[in-house]
Parts: sequence; C-alpha cells; structure tokens
Amino acid sequence: MRMNHKEALTKQVYTFASELYAYGVREVVISPGSRSTPLAIAFEAHPNIKTWIHPDERSAAFFALGLIKGSERPVAILCTSGTAAANYTPAIAESQISRIPLIVLTSDRPHELRSVGAPQAINQVNMFANYINFQFDMPVADGSQEMLNTINYQMQIASQYLYGPHRGPIHFNLPFREPLTPDLEMTENLKSEHKILPHYQKNIDIQDIKNVLKDKKGLIIVGDMQHQAVDQILTYATIHDLPILADPLSQLRKFNHPNVITTYDLLYRSHLNIDADFIIRVGKPVISKKLNQWLTRTNAFQILVQNNDKIDVFPTPPHISYEISANDFFRSLVNEPTVNRKDWIERWQSIEAQSRKAITQHMSQATDESAFVSTLIQKLTKDDALFVSNSMPIRDVDNLLFDSEVEVYANRGANGIDGVISTALGMAVHKRVTLLIGDLAFYHDMNGLLMAKLNDIHINVVILNNDGGGIFSYLPQKTAAEQYFERLFGTPTGLNFEYTAMLYDFSFKRLNNITDFSQVSFSNMNSYIYEMITNREDNLEQHQLLYKKLSEILNVTL
Repeated sequence: MRMNHKEALTKQVYTFASELYAYGVREVVISPGSRSTPLAIAFEAHPNIKTWIHPDERSAAFFALGLIKGSERPVAILCTSGTAAANYTPAIAESQISRIPLIVLTSDRPHELRSVGAPQAINQVNMFANYINFQFDMPVADGSQEMLNTINYQMQIASQYLYGPHRGPIHFNLPFREPLTPDLEMTENLKSEHKILPHYQKNIDIQDIKNVLKDKKGLIIVGDMQHQAVDQILTYATIHDLPILADPLSQLRKFNHPNVITTYDLLYRSHLNIDADFIIRVGKPVISKKLNQWLTRTNAFQILVQNNDKIDVFPTPPHISYEISANDFFRSLVNEPTVNRKDWIERWQSIEAQSRKAITQHMSQATDESAFVSTLIQKLTKDDALFVSNSMPIRDVDNLLFDSEVEVYANRGANGIDGVISTALGMAVHKRVTLLIGDLAFYHDMNGLLMAKLNDIHINVVILNNDGGGIFSYLPQKTAAEQYFERLFGTPTGLNFEYTAMLYDFSFKRLNNITDFSQVSFSNMNSYIYEMITNREDNLEQHQLLYKKLSEILNVTL
C-alpha cells in the first residue's frame, strides 16, 4: 500500500535530519521561506539539533561558517527556492578555499514546476558547481524504501567531505511538493544515532628529503592553520634549531616560543636579504605579500605540507609536497639526526628581537590605525579570540602580533570583506570574540548584527573608520591615477555608525585618539561597538616611517 504524501514527506525530511545528526551536525541556520517548510520543521522538531533563524541568506551562510569555526563541527544552512539560494555563494566559495564543512541545503520546486515559469523558481541543480566538493539533487518524496536509501547512500558519500583532508562544502538540492507541512506526530522518525566517521592517519617515506634536511640553513614557514593542531611543529623546530616564520593565523604566535619569528613581513619589506637551503611550507599560503614574493625568488628547496587532497602551489610550486597533517609529518621526522644550526637560529632571533624593539618604540609614538591595532592586541588575553577583517586590519595584525596569547581568526580563503560580522558572531556563540574591522567591511555586513540582537550573542566590535578603503592607499593607483583615486578606490561613505548601534541594540563609543582607547576596558556583559576615527593619509605616512626604521636596523645588523 502506498503511503500518502504527508507521511512520505515526513519520513523523508525526518530521516534526512536524523542522518545529518548522525554525521555530527548539531546546529542548523535557517532562513525563513515557504518551500523549505518540511525540512525547517524537521530540524526544529529534532530534540538535539539547535536551530538559528536568520532572514538574510548571505549573512546566514557566513554566520554558519563562524559556528563551524567556533565549534569545529559541520553546520547546515537551509533556505527556500529561487534567488535565496544564490545569496549563499560568497560563503560557499570561502568555505571551499578554507576547507570548512558547510552543508548547503536549498529547497526547490518539484521537477514539474521547473523551467515552466512557476514563481520563485530558478535552475538550482549544480548551481554552486564551481565552489563545492559534492552535490546531489534529491528525489521528491514518494514513500518508497528507495527514496530513504538514497538519503543513506548520498550522506555516506558526502560524509568524507565533512572531516579529514577532503573537507569542504557540500550541497543537497531538495525539491518538495505541496502540501508542505509534515506530520508533527511522527517523531519516532527523528533519531539521534552516531555514525562511525572516516579516520585519516598517514605516515611518509622521508627518503626523498633525508639529505635536504641535513642542510644548515632551514626555515619553517607556517601559514593559515586555523583549525589544525600545530604542537609538533614547535617540538621539531626546538630540537633542530629551525626558525619558524609564523603567520598570525598559524596559531603559533600565542605560545611565545623563542624560535617563532613574527616580524618577517616588515623585515622583507625593509629588504631583508638572508638566503636559505631548504624551506618547509606548512598550511595555507601566508598573508605577507613580501614573504610570498621572496618565496618565488629564492633557490631554496621547498617542501609543502598540507592536509589537503588538492595542494596550494601559490606563490610557487614546491619541489615536493605531502598530503598529511603537520603533526603527523613532523612526528615522522622525529628520529632524523640533528644539525648544528646554533649560529643560524641565533641570527634570526637577534634580528627578531631588534625588530620587535623598534616596532614597540615606534608604536609608543604612533597615532595611526596601527597604534589602535597594537593597543587592541595588548588588551586581549589567552581567553580571547580576535576575529580580523580582510584588507588592512589583517595586515596590521600580521605586523604587530607578538608577545600576545590571543587566538586569531579570519576568512582568509577568498579574502572577501563580505560576511565578516556574521562569521565573527557565529564564532562568538562558542568563543569570547572581539572583532577588528574597517568601516567598508562593517557597512558590507551590517545586516549580520541582527543575530546579536535576536540571540543575545555578546561581542566587542572595534571599527577602524578612515571613511573608505584604506588598503588602496598602498597600491600603485594611488599615485598613478590620482585624479580618479578617491571616487573609484577611496570610496568614502560618511556614515554615522552610532545609528547602526542604536538599531541593533549595541552600546557605542567613538574614540578619536589612542589615549582614550587605551583607557577603555572591554565589557563581557553587553555588546559594544567602538569606533576609532583615523585618517588614511596619516596611516600611509606612519606605516612608511616604520618600514624605514626597520631598514636602518637591517643595514646595521647584516
């Protein structure tokens, strides 16, 4: 006997929600809409899945990224049919490049209403093909065992993209036929079982690099490792006297380890000229443009270590690459003979110490944006997570983050300024977050602040307001196309963000100088927006002055 539509629909969506739970999903971000009704109700009815409601799909997807970053678990997003789904694209692109397990669920019209002019219907099949690791167009609920098997089979295939070296976004397109309301009484179909998840562990044969590792002048360069273990890198570097050039997103700077070098971007910007025999590159590419440029010029033998099935060859293809976690790689080298590198490591440590001293002295007099960033870093502790926007803020953090135990996070996959507030708020559900952001990036995602208002999520937001795009002042078009610069690149908006704070129930404080900011103590009770008024021209001049001071150090040291 064929079951009726309502029963078939209920069985389908309740089984689907249960399967997601079994593979580790504990949170779902839902954007309201009609066509997604069956699955939205299934998630809401599931006793162990927390749902978040966000009416803006673009911000919702970035909020989910933040939840994933904070919880280290896959998170699902759900929307209705039509253009709603298209708003997910920026966050999906970010999650693919950053290898974040975002589960994208788009509701759709049934097959008979596709491409016939039915309302709120666009072609959603394979719509994210360029940005996802897996996609499947589900069948319409028909009550058959085959339909339920399809869910089980496809989730099993998709699960390999939720953990390990293949991590990244997956997309299920789910067509639903009316009526759309499931049977609320059939709760026996909502299960909370656990699946055994794929486990990845690898060893390597080090014969190919054995001789290279005996060379004296070795470097370890660690890029973005936001969600990976890094302790073995420190162990290996300590035993083998190797300097570690550690990106702020490597999470290595917080250990204040003597081998960790933090000022390399400023040093290479000031024409540091030290060559190396071999370089072990770990994780995603670094933020520093100058270090990346040096990597393309050096003759050193380059080894790339990434826990990815597709390697990042940027900025230059390595001589050899390993698909393995950093900890497993360095554990494999534990028995290799040590080399006397005392004078090599001490040379780096000496330059680092002098650079830090020069930076600290410069910052004590500075009044530009970087001074606000430096003061902010000093305020934060090991219990804080600093979420940093792209463009200038992340570069200032790169240059100024030392003697600090704070964890640093960012959307460094696609480097966009969209969705920064939402991602930070998603993280703030699971961690104590301070957001550092420029005025344009803040404007770009003001909708995201709604989640703090609706869900009482606590966050401190520090806006560097130079009324426009500060990073463009450092690019050639500033002088090469001066008459067009301000309108096309500077893009001042003149917005008063105090009204934004009032709209979303944030406390607000505007600060015009460093002295006032240094006296601010962050509240852990309510959400605050601190606006720092800065000047783009002044920022440029003071940054150039710092580069000059470090050049003078290098001329003396080397």
